[in-house]
Amino acid sequence: MNMKKWFTKIGMILVVMVMCIVGFGSVPVYASMEDDAMDYTLGETYYGQWLNEDCYKFALSKKSHVAFRINLYGSIAYDYIELYNSAGKRVFYGANLSWNYNNVKDISTGRVSRTLNTGTYYLKIDSERNYNFKITAEPLITLPRGTITSLKSNKPGQATVSCKAASNAIGYRIQYSTDYRFHKGVKTVYSPTRVKTLTKLTKGKRYYIKVCPYTVYDDGEHAFGVNSYVKSVYIKKK
Repeated sequence: MNMKKWFTKIGMILVVMVMCIVGFGSVPVYASMEDDAMDYTLGETYYGQWLNEDCYKFALSKKSHVAFRINLYGSIAYDYIELYNSAGKRVFYGANLSWNYNNVKDISTGRVSRTLNTGTYYLKIDSERNYNFKITAEPLITLPRGTITSLKSNKPGQATVSCKAASNAIGYRIQYSTDYRFHKGVKTVYSPTRVKTLTKLTKGKRYYIKVCPYTVYDDGEHAFGVNSYVKSVYIKKK
């Protein structure tokens, strides 16, 4: 056999072998983890031990507000913590969490919340210390646009705002400023009722006001509706 043809044939075989190896090696890592993942029950606290590489899975039947909390024994260090969906897209990882350290108990606590769609999710934790975590899910709360029904200045330096009741709201965020674009001097108050009197306003000035209904999820995260259309009022001088 011609040596040149022989080397060409061998070269083609080697190329095919390399392509096969690369192809098999390109299977996503998370695919094998899905098979080994332990079922997690939402709302329960699970405990893990150090030097374990654990994977948990849970399912959402509807779009939800999901809150994750983890306690790690020791000072803050971003152990390998990652949540991803069934397509392998990462939702969050350790550096995305808000961390606090209790030096009395020597415990680091990390928290994060996300709005997640229906589907199955996988949580991987690879820690060098003992830990416990909890995941909660609440139905997504939808709030309407705020509506100002009345805006008057009946007393010097004051303005009374009335707004339309909004379903699912526990209160109303009221923002006001002498700048109609709300670029500067913006003040914000939260009112548990539909009627709120704003005080210590500059007499003889025109104020621009908007309201927005809000509520709070169990983990403390706020959910807001849409700001109302802006209305203005001239503040009485005397």
